[in-house]
Amino acid sequence: MINMKNKWIALGAATAFAIACQSPQVEAPQSPSFTGFNPEWLDSAVGPCEDFAAYTSTGWKAMNPIPPSEGRWGSFNLLIEENNQRIRHLLDELLQGEYAKGTYQQQIRDFYKTAIDTVRIEEQGEAELQKVLELYQSMDELSDLPMVFAEMKKRSIRTPFSSYASPDDKRSSFNILQIGQSGLGLPDRDYYLKEDEKSVSIREAYQAHIGEMLSLGGIARADEKAAAIMALETRMAEMQMSRSDRRIPELTYHKLSTVTLMGWMPDFKLEDLFGAIGFQGDTLLCSQPEYIKGLNQLFKEGTLDTWKAYCQWQALSAYQEALPNAFREAHFNFYGKTLQGLEAPKARWKVALSAIQQGLSEPLGHIYVDEYFPEAYKQRIADMVENIRAAYGERIDQLDWMSAETKQRAHEKLAAFTYKIGYPDAWKDMSSIEISDHSMVLNMQQLSAWRMAENLAKVDQPVDKSEWYMGAHIVNAYYNPSFNEIVFPAGILQAPFFNPEADDALNYGAIGGVIGHEFTHGFDDQGSKYGPDGNLQNWWTDEDRARFDALADALVAQYNAFEALPGEFVNGRMTLGENIADLGGLTIAYYAYKRSLKGKPEPEPIDGFNHWQRFFLGWGGVWQVHYKEEALRDRLLTDYHSPGQFRVRGPLQNMKEFEAAWNCENGTGMMQADSAKVIIW
Repeated sequence: MINMKNKWIALGAATAFAIACQSPQVEAPQSPSFTGFNPEWLDSAVGPCEDFAAYTSTGWKAMNPIPPSEGRWGSFNLLIEENNQRIRHLLDELLQGEYAKGTYQQQIRDFYKTAIDTVRIEEQGEAELQKVLELYQSMDELSDLPMVFAEMKKRSIRTPFSSYASPDDKRSSFNILQIGQSGLGLPDRDYYLKEDEKSVSIREAYQAHIGEMLSLGGIARADEKAAAIMALETRMAEMQMSRSDRRIPELTYHKLSTVTLMGWMPDFKLEDLFGAIGFQGDTLLCSQPEYIKGLNQLFKEGTLDTWKAYCQWQALSAYQEALPNAFREAHFNFYGKTLQGLEAPKARWKVALSAIQQGLSEPLGHIYVDEYFPEAYKQRIADMVENIRAAYGERIDQLDWMSAETKQRAHEKLAAFTYKIGYPDAWKDMSSIEISDHSMVLNMQQLSAWRMAENLAKVDQPVDKSEWYMGAHIVNAYYNPSFNEIVFPAGILQAPFFNPEADDALNYGAIGGVIGHEFTHGFDDQGSKYGPDGNLQNWWTDEDRARFDALADALVAQYNAFEALPGEFVNGRMTLGENIADLGGLTIAYYAYKRSLKGKPEPEPIDGFNHWQRFFLGWGGVWQVHYKEEALRDRLLTDYHSPGQFRVRGPLQNMKEFEAAWNCENGTGMMQADSAKVIIW
């Protein structure tokens, strides 16, 4: 679950491991009594008050080993696997049908056909991409770079900076062009900057991987150029803003004239790039000014040969899944084995599905909900949303650290929340995209060009608040502060999140916690800086903000103490927004469930657990997960969410409600003493 202010950080980044193999057919184990939580998942050797994550997941982990093609495996992944299998069935059915050109069925069918046909991919080789590589090689001078970067953007190939249309934080009803840092082949700037033995080893492997890919692409002096690319990317990383700072809108909101931005980059003709992508606006936002200014020096000092090689490397990396097996294998060996600890690549059909989702996620969601989503779920979830909204309002009234003035404004924001459930009311018209059954490379390029044009056409236009930023089949949810809305795609409205056969306690602990989590993103350390209309504005008194920040700092300290690997800890500052959302969301869900019991008889125990205990079992069941060491290390550096076990322990150690449900002794086991508990919402 995510705060959509982070959605652009990973724009255009795809990691698909593209060698065909058989993937395990995995089904989530069911409770013998079909109650939604299997008692066999529990660890009787660990008390719930000692470590609730271990208590609720040790047995589950034993039943669900991490597949060779995965770096992490959890109940979340099981649902994704189940959804993917359903979609695979639909894709295979599409292969047998005939559909009119431009229909979403034809587009998905033909893209899928080219993506799974590895025989044709081998026959075609890198011929289509060679045209791109030769174009970059043909640059005569550094002044050609802006036009080359524009061409790369049209093909979704990474460049040193991103450019996209998104709502203006201080004028959220209109879109504006946003410029930000990008350009790195490793997942985060810290991979380039850390000096521990593991980080140095990864950098050495990365440089060797660049050289191998360049060599496979027929580029001369590959190892020499790989070293130059590594040096260039390291310079970029040294100038980039940290992930923690990138969460803070006051640090990333810089509105300026296009002329001013051009003045920061006198050695790079931005007007050429803007003209090529069709941007003619006179105002934009720049999220990292110092980085953009520093890039000018790199353009000024860089050699033409290095920039050519950099562009070629980024193209090969972006399109490796559509290239012959040698490219895919090289990509997997570094990004899969070295970075994630994977033992085997994903099945080819999963690679194809991932590629389709990069541009056709909404049509994919369309075929999914047509077949699999019961309409009745929408009303049940809507009822939970409204009950949780009401419980949130009651909690706001009871806060002892917030003044009446700020409470009133918090109520105004809460009342203004909107929500979407299941799927869009109207589907996008994407019929103009030219998708054929000839070439995966060409299909990827067609999708990329359409997506860029569709996005940039929004610049200086009113925001369409009916738009979805996830396909309906996706197992996730999000809060969008610019819309002040929460969104729950159909894909997540299944067990373990929502189980229509289970009791309300379990569902409130699971999907209720998710709904509360997304509501709380509107009141986390950064979401709380946006008003009811989605604009960045201060609706707090200074005293209340100071008290809130003190509570947030205490939560940061708690999570900083979580040791995920020997000597490697959770970054409590980077994960703060998600940690506040977990703590606040589960607390609100608890009181919403309590609210739902009014006028009803006390629920009977199930499987030996009373209904309050089952509420917390619902949350524990959502975060049953284990990791390979490499994947967990990567997560600690790059993920705004804490690892799964701490998404259980972190909130529960602060909740007196959990303490009471499980008869925990205050301040023992994982429980914080009352004086150390952090209670925000």
